[in-house]
Formats: sequence, structure tokens, C-alpha cells
Amino acid sequence: MIEGEELPDLAPLGRVIIAGVAILFALGIAGAASGAWETILLFQHRVPFAATGAAVVDPIFGRDIGFFLFDLPFFRLVQALANALLLGALLVSLGRYFIGALRGSLVFSTPVRVHLAVLAGLYLVSVAAGYQLDKLELVYSARGVATGVSYTDANAQFMALDVLTVIAALSGAFLVGGAFTRMLWPLGMAVGIWLVASLVLGQLYPEFVQRFTVEPNQFAQERPYIANNIAMTRLAYGLDRWERRDYSGEAPLTATAVEREKDTFDNARVWDYRPLRDVLDQLQTVRQYYDFVDVDTDRYQIGGAERQVMLSARELAPEKNPQANSWVNQRITFTHGVGLAMAPVNEATDAGRPVLFIKDLPPVSVPGAPVVRQFRIYFGERRSDYVIVGARQPEFDYPFGAAAESDLGAGQTTSWTGTTGIRLENMLTRLLFAARFRDLNLLISDQVTAQSQILFHRSLGDRLQLIAPFLRYDRDPYLVVGDDGRLVWIQDAYTVSDRFPNAQYFDPTTLPGGTGLGDAPINYLRNSVKVVMDAYDGRMTFYAADPSDPILRAYEGVFPTLFQPLDRLPADLRPHLRVPEELFNVQTRMFATYHVTAPATFYNRGDLWTVPTDVGGDQSLPSEAYYVMMRMPGEDRAEFLLLQPMVPAQRPNMIAWVAARNDAPGYGQVRVYEFPENTSVLGPKQIEAQIDADPTISAQITLWNQSGSKVIRGNLIVIPVQDSLIYLQPVYLVSTSSALPELQKVILASATKIVWGDSLGEALDALIGRGTGTAPGGGPGAGPTPGPGATPAPSAAPGATPPAGDVRALVRYANDHFALAQQALKNGDFATYGAEMRLVEEALRQLAILTGPSPAP
Repeated sequence: MIEGEELPDLAPLGRVIIAGVAILFALGIAGAASGAWETILLFQHRVPFAATGAAVVDPIFGRDIGFFLFDLPFFRLVQALANALLLGALLVSLGRYFIGALRGSLVFSTPVRVHLAVLAGLYLVSVAAGYQLDKLELVYSARGVATGVSYTDANAQFMALDVLTVIAALSGAFLVGGAFTRMLWPLGMAVGIWLVASLVLGQLYPEFVQRFTVEPNQFAQERPYIANNIAMTRLAYGLDRWERRDYSGEAPLTATAVEREKDTFDNARVWDYRPLRDVLDQLQTVRQYYDFVDVDTDRYQIGGAERQVMLSARELAPEKNPQANSWVNQRITFTHGVGLAMAPVNEATDAGRPVLFIKDLPPVSVPGAPVVRQFRIYFGERRSDYVIVGARQPEFDYPFGAAAESDLGAGQTTSWTGTTGIRLENMLTRLLFAARFRDLNLLISDQVTAQSQILFHRSLGDRLQLIAPFLRYDRDPYLVVGDDGRLVWIQDAYTVSDRFPNAQYFDPTTLPGGTGLGDAPINYLRNSVKVVMDAYDGRMTFYAADPSDPILRAYEGVFPTLFQPLDRLPADLRPHLRVPEELFNVQTRMFATYHVTAPATFYNRGDLWTVPTDVGGDQSLPSEAYYVMMRMPGEDRAEFLLLQPMVPAQRPNMIAWVAARNDAPGYGQVRVYEFPENTSVLGPKQIEAQIDADPTISAQITLWNQSGSKVIRGNLIVIPVQDSLIYLQPVYLVSTSSALPELQKVILASATKIVWGDSLGEALDALIGRGTGTAPGGGPGAGPTPGPGATPAPSAAPGATPPAGDVRALVRYANDHFALAQQALKNGDFATYGAEMRLVEEALRQLAILTGPSPAP
């Protein structure tokens, strides 16, 4: 008390502060617990790693792997929440007793000391339990040669954590005992020992063992732990089930082999999906408010034969629609995309454009190709806004005739007949959705009736994240035409984890072209779910594709009605299932290191593989794994395969090729065909370099790559043909004024020869040394595979004057004289060489004038 004044009573303010702190603690802990709902629910529905219930244990602790996937994360969550609760309770109690002291209460009475000591002691016990969890989590240690428990962890860190566990627990006991006896020296001694042990045992001793025991003899000390990492990593990524076979690839390709492998060459891919998308955008969008988002590859029975095709959905692009300038047009009139385009992978027209099995609006199929009956696409890949169906005004279905785009009378109309939308049957519903979308027109428009339905979240990506956000999704869903003529989307989904013991981590962000696997490293991956979505009404079904996956089995316990067995997938969709590229890309990159099972070889890094990297330049498209139809060595029929060549890490030679099978009954099986160690098989980079150095090809590409046009070389594909290897690369020519690629040439290469032709058949004939033949493939109602107009061989004595005004004749003229110049150079006739090159230069000058950019309108 100050003379003449009393101290203000701070207790009411203190109680408010303490209450606020307590509420903040409670909200923070509740938020952390709710954010960890997956960890809690997976623990509640945890399963053994093996579907049979047999124990599959980690090699260090002897615990089932399911413990690390489900139990250990939950125990860590409980320990973290206990720490937060006890620490919060201790702080709040201290604050409460401090306020009491301000009002004259006893500060250090026995009940107060015991209360605070028990809270602090329990906190120390939780810390002690945390040390044991730290010990278990050393299965994710990065201290050793490979991820997982290392020699230092097992022989130093384990002991340190055990000692710290005992000291922390004793400190908690001494703290509680001291509250009763007022003897604090045991607590002080325990805390002092704890601090010293944390430094000496927890930090210095493991570093001493690592430096003076492990590093001087690292392989001998780490060998068993490297073996653990290899075994666990191969199990985590499914590499332990891959089958390895020897393959020489040195047999020459013969005409007999070509005839025997007709199915392979009938489906040899001369169309790359990237140029094909540009072609479809130019030729098949029909109206500017449609868009081909992506091109997928699949296989269909066409004309009685299984053919590999590429197909793309024609989705609505409302932002490109000049008529979408009113609310009715945006939300009611233009609601959906229409149909698709489908092309065989191995055919082109005389103009170098794809042969279309399905085309136009409404979709028209050639005989033998799938017939599209329900062709409207309300739900697709493209991001989309909400639309209203069942309004007073019918929806625009598709245009027809040559009428102007602004003339809606030239278009067919339709009305959606699905039932999966939300009915706008009363004013309250309309009011709520008007607020939801901040759109007053939903409430006041007379177009909306009680029978109207609203469709939103129509993008496949949006719907999946709302329904099953705990799964990861492949970045490339694909369209399928069912036997009933309906369009459906198939989306591959993954279960992932970063909690697999002793397994190496993989960073998905390193995958080329983006990823749907997330931004954080993972060390377990399964393609466990196939999702099917109807393109018309958006119905989605989740099929359990890998019932052996423990994470999927746990989620089936959490969501018992979400997943259907894969055998319930409609029979007409089963032939279209495939091993997804993203899974295969992760597996092949891990296999590049973990194809090795011997710890010594792994440690020495003497047999590292990698996937081929891009050659570079602005002509060649990026290389990637690719789907092909071919017959694997020893098999009796062609299959739909996903292929990836492999090369040594420091050399460009090909060391192996990997094939994932997509057809039943071998779906999901992977074979690795390895070349003999004493051979040197040319890899994709080397073949690309030889193509670049070929004088005929180089000269022609230089000629084409003039102003006004650009050459694009497609993905170089390696095609194993029994015991032979051939390399295929399509060459496209595109005008700089119009993005309409045309297939100009097909390059084929073997280890000893590089040729090209106007078609696959012509290139094959040149490669095997027989006369000009026809392409081996043909679609329904199609003849031999055509190609662009052929370039004649050089004549014996082409004219001395370039033909004026004829682009095609000038190209032929330049080619002829360039070939004569090259021949003269080989013969040492430099005078003739100079004369011929001057004629080539004159032809190029005239071509530059004729093909120069047109004046702006």
C-alpha cells in the first residue's frame, strides 16, 4: 500500500488474460487434432502390412511395417498433444497462483507445489516417451550411406536415447518427490546429468563413433544397413516384383522379322500427342468455343483387330465464346462439350495429316470404330464454372451447316436428362446458391424453374479433391468410349506415405512435366485406386485396384462405402485400364539405383542407371516413357506396353529397356530386359546425334527450316522387335503462321543404318533393303499407310535453271542439286561441288521470296 493510495486490484484483468490464454491453447490443440484426422482414423482402422495377415517386419526393430505406417505417427501425435496440453496447463496454473498471491494467498503451500510438480513431472514423462519415439523414427535417418538406421544410429544413438529416456523419467519423479519433501538436490542433480548426457551422449558420442569408427571403414560397418535399405526400398516401390531377363538386341532386322511382327508395325507410332493436339485444334474444334485439352493413347478393337489410337475430348471453352456475353448464354445456353476425335497412331494422309476414325459434330465413326451415342461432355478435365440445366430455354448442343457462329438457329439444341444436379425447386435454395456464387441472376431470372438443376465442380480435378482428398491423383486422366457409346473418364489414384521404414525418399517435383503426387518427398507408392467418372452426369465410382495395399485397406475401414472391388468395373472398361505413367516414372527412376541388390555394388555406385535425358534444341520434343503395341520376346501376341529405355548414369549407351504390361492377365507385371555387359548398344542420345549428322536428313531439315516454316521432331521411340532394336522418330513440318503440323517423314534407325521415308512402310523397306513397299498397317476401309508426297530421288542431270514460281518444284530442284553436290564432294570434284551449291543457293533464294511472310491485312 502506498501512502494515501491502494494498489489497484489486478485479479479481474488477470483472470481475463488467463481465460484468453486457455482458450487459445484449447483452440490450437483442437485445430492440430482435427488437422490430423487421417492419422487418427488410420490408427483406428490400422491393418497389418500383408493382406494375408502374415508379419512383414522391419529388419531393425522386428515390428510389422504397418506399425510404422499407422501406429508410430499416431503415437507421435499423442505425445505432441500431451506436451502441448501439459505445458498449457502448467502455464495457466502458474498464472492462476500468481494472481492468488497478489491477493494474499500462500504462494508455496504444499498443495500448490504438488499441483505444479505433478504437471511438470508428467510433462517430463511425455518428453521421456518422446525419446523412445525418436529412437523408432531413426528408421528415417539420413546419417548413413542410405536412408534408414545406420551403424552409428544402432550403436550410439540408440544407447543415448535410452539413457536420456531414463534420466527424463527420473527427473519427473524427483520433481514430484521434491514437492512433498522440499528436497531439491536430487532434482538438480538429475537435471544436471540430463544436460550433460544430452550433449555428450546425444551429440558428441554419435559424432565420435561416426568419425572414428565408421568413416575409416565405412562399407564394412554399413554393409548390413545398406542391405536393409535396398530390401525396404524395393518393397516400398514394388520393385521386388519386377522380372529381369537377358536381351542381346544385336540381331539384324529382316523382312521375315517384319512380317512376323506385323502387329507391332501395324501400331508403330508415327504421331506424337503434342503435334497431334495442335492438328486437332486446327481441324476438329469446328467452333472456337471448343478445345482439345489433352491427347491420350489407348487401344480399341477396330475392324476386328486391336489398334493403338490417340483420342481427345472436345470440351467447351466458354472464355473463347464470343456469344457468351450474357448471363443466359454463359449459364444456360452453352453448357457442354461435344464428342471426341480419334486417330490411329500409325497412319497419315497424303497431306501429312492424321487419319480420323472418329471426327466432326456430332461424332461420326468410320466402319469398325467405336460408335459414340452419348457424346455430350458436361464433366471433364477442363476447369469449369457452374451451369443451369432444365431451364426454360434449351441448351445449345452442337453447330451444323455453314451458318455464321452467331446464328444459334444453325445449331441443334438439347436438354440434360441426368439426375445428379441439385434441384433449384424453391426460393430458399435459389437464394443460398445466389449467395454461394455471388450471382443475383440465380435468384431473379425467370429462366430458372422448379425443375432446373445446377451443376458445379464439373472438373475432374475439383471433384476428386472434394470427395477423396487423401488420395493423390495422376496428372493424366484419359477418355474411354464404352461399348454402350457413353464417354467416361478413367483417373488413376495413388496411396503414398513418407513413413515406410528404411526406404529411400523420392521427390515427386523432379518428375518432368509436373506431378499429381504432391510437393513433399515420399518413400511408399501404390496405384491402388481406379476412378471412373461419367462425362455426361458426373457419377463417380472408386475401384480398389490393389487390395494388397495396407493404406487402401485402412481407408476402406474408414470409408466402408466409398470403394468398390475392381471386379465390379464394367467389362467393357477393363481392357482400357493401364499402368499410369507417373507411377512408372517414379519406379524407373528408383530402379535406376535399386536394380542393384548387392551392397558392395550399391556402395561403390558402380552400376547406376538413369532414364535418357533430352537431347536439347528447339526441334526435338522432350523424351518420356511411351505406350506401344508390340509383342515382347517369347510371347505369342502383341500387347499394350509402357516402355522406358535405360542408360548408364555416365554413358549414353542403352543398358536395358523396361516394359510394363497393361493387358490381362499380365496387367501390372514389369519386365526388365538387360543387355550383356560386354556389348555397347546405342542409346537414344547417340541415335539422335547420328540422325543430326546424316547429310541427307540434315540438308533436308535445313532446307525446310527456313523462314515461314519450322521442323519438329517427335519423341524418339525405341522399338524392340524380338532380338532386334529399331528407333523410330517422326518428323513434322509446321508453318510459323499457322500451328498445323504435317507429318513429312518417318525416320527409322538401327545400330548400323539410318533411313527415312514418306511413310512408315517406305522407311521400313529402305531399312531392310527391299524395294518400295506399302505400310504394314491399315485401318477400317483404309489402304496402306500413306504419307506426304514423296520427294523424288535426284535425277542424273537436273536442269541448270531453277523453276520459277513453283515452291514444290523448287524444293525438288534444291534437293536434287544438293545430292549431286554431296556426291561430287565425295569424289573430290570440287569444281562440280561449287557449281551445284551455287544452284542450290539460287533455289533457296527463290524459295525465301515465295515463302516469305505475307503482308499484314
